[in-house]
Amino acid sequence: MSDKEAHLYQGRLHSVKGKYKEAIEEYKKALEIDPNYKPAKINLAFISYMKNPLNKDRIASNKYMKLPKNKRG
Repeated sequence: MSDKEAHLYQGRLHSVKGKYKEAIEEYKKALEIDPNYKPAKINLAFISYMKNPLNKDRIASNKYMKLPKNKRG
């Protein structure tokens, strides 16, 4: 496992525990090693999305995941 992968996995562990500050630090360390490391970019963007209070209403819930009833006439 490379150093950037180690930071990615540490970031994921922190994220699962709700330790977003630590997770962000780990993802940034991975990006210092490889600025184009897509998994770290994606995880960092996801945490930023989740932390932004304006985005809380955009989280998928059962209400929005239900398919419309098929109306047959």
